[in-house]
Amino acid sequence: MNGDRLQRIVEEVVSRLQRRAQSTVTLSVAQLRETPPRALFSQYASVHVLQVDLPLLEQIANNDSSHADAVMIHEALAFGLRVQLTLQRRLLPAVPVKKLARLPLILCDEQGQPIMLHPTRLLSYADVARLPAGWLVLRRKCVVTALARETASARHIQFIKQE
Repeated sequence: MNGDRLQRIVEEVVSRLQRRAQSTVTLSVAQLRETPPRALFSQYASVHVLQVDLPLLEQIANNDSSHADAVMIHEALAFGLRVQLTLQRRLLPAVPVKKLARLPLILCDEQGQPIMLHPTRLLSYADVARLPAGWLVLRRKCVVTALARETASARHIQFIKQE
């Protein structure tokens, strides 16, 4: 193989990797179910799943291998894809915070507002100071310090406690 041909091959590989690194696919849960995993993982760097429901969140949190959607999301994470899930704001009190917080998922509501999960029992200023505006879902018995509450208000962070 001559040097020019090798150079063209390397340039093509680099070009394809750069296109993939900036590509995102947006799918509904039904479309995710129908998409072949190999095509998804090889062509995209980010997956955005719209209108995720509570049962699917539970399956993802529990790493339920009997449900194809949850398996697909875990496989996407294992392949290094960024996974963003959009869910309705009304579901936030029932989200399994402790288990989902362990996963490198990006969550947002139907308006595109970020949803952050706080899995510990204490919310302090240090936890809130680095967060963007959006929703912060807390565990049922989470204690919020006064400074954290004040900082959250100033930064337009709204608390939602689990039911």
